[in-house]
Amino acid sequence: MRTLQNNVPFAVVALIAWLGWSGPVSAEDPQLIDLPLPNGDFSQGLSGWTVEVSPTGTVPSGSVSVVGGAALIAKGGAFHAGLSQEFAAPEGLQALRLRLTQSPQFGSSGSFIPEAFDVHVTGPGGFSIAATWRAGASAAANAAAVPAGFNFGDGVTFSNGEIRIPLTGVAAGTNLSFAAGLVGASVDTVATVAFTDVVLEVEQKVEPPIPDRIDGCGIFRDRFQISHGVAGIARCAQGQINDTGILACAGGACPVPGLPGQDAEFGRDALAAIEQLNKLGQGGGGFDFTKLDTAGEPVPFTSSDWACVRDNYTGLMWEAKSNDATEPGYWAHSYSWYQPDADSNGGQAGLADGGICQGSPCDTAAYVTAFNERRVCGASDWRLPTRQELSSIVHAGLTAPALEGTFFPLGQGAYWTATPAAADPVRAWRVNFDDGAIVTDGKTTAGHIRLVREVR
Repeated sequence: MRTLQNNVPFAVVALIAWLGWSGPVSAEDPQLIDLPLPNGDFSQGLSGWTVEVSPTGTVPSGSVSVVGGAALIAKGGAFHAGLSQEFAAPEGLQALRLRLTQSPQFGSSGSFIPEAFDVHVTGPGGFSIAATWRAGASAAANAAAVPAGFNFGDGVTFSNGEIRIPLTGVAAGTNLSFAAGLVGASVDTVATVAFTDVVLEVEQKVEPPIPDRIDGCGIFRDRFQISHGVAGIARCAQGQINDTGILACAGGACPVPGLPGQDAEFGRDALAAIEQLNKLGQGGGGFDFTKLDTAGEPVPFTSSDWACVRDNYTGLMWEAKSNDATEPGYWAHSYSWYQPDADSNGGQAGLADGGICQGSPCDTAAYVTAFNERRVCGASDWRLPTRQELSSIVHAGLTAPALEGTFFPLGQGAYWTATPAAADPVRAWRVNFDDGAIVTDGKTTAGHIRLVREVR
């Protein structure tokens, strides 16, 4: 066997090059990762959060609800409305971040208690663990009507709608509490704010590459690549966002002189166009799908009988619609939008049994229940997709339907998402696969359904 000067076998060097490893990585090299606070994106409503409204029973009442994947706080006539969560500090904790989806809105009447939006991180005994915005205050971040604007503690930053609170030096295992809420006088009733994506920044050590590893997709790789998501090697359950599917440039073959920077010149679609995108399955452009049978096992790309479709890039599994009108999953069945859970319906439950279907009452909640009872593809955690999830399978390079026809041949029309319209409680978001449009519609309107679940 040929060797290099340092007596490393040539075959090992070739293997390392194939894996994409450019050099040794010390176990001491730090890496910042985001560790979401449990249900920090409110995808499970307010589960895990403690809601605090005081006093209760005011008119209008103070409230905390989940709208469009964010916690919406409305102070109403309460003195305080907010929510909190306790957690143990992980090793290497650096900061806590949250993203505002609606800036604090105030309408102070000039009362002696000014309205404010406070963000706190406290430790044992209720004392602030983060620098506060002034002496004697407990809030690391405070937006108040008086004084105007945001006030931040030392090191706290606010950029592109995201608040970052540094928490360096906190011992691992320390019990901490994150809280955010609106305060003000009972006569000041219009204050609102919304936020989501509460995450902890944690510094971890990167382990050196260890070869002979097979990940959950059966792809040979090492731990360094698994943790870094090395480009060019397909992985399932990555949780990434699909490309658009647009493969052509306006004005001629890409790149077009005088029309630079077009969609088709970038991303997974562009790599697929020059045959440099490895996939686990098949699909046009950057899309990477696999057909699954009724047990959730892969079947050949050419199979004419499949029950579900796995998206190998986003890590989502999709219901495959039926062409049999007697089946509950018949593609032309229609359903009204209905969600009785007040924490996730945006303030209005919608309409029960308002569509035309078979196999269940004709609304979104009833169909989810009936579908899970059938354990399609061996799973019982199917749900209505969010707006972002459903739009991820839109193929913007196609119309009628704007879908990969090989995997989703029955996909015309408008499909409901689980996302209510934040601006109007009687409406919810739909994705129209005739043209890929993403619009809101009245919850009483009949629409189609394609359920989703996450790859485990």
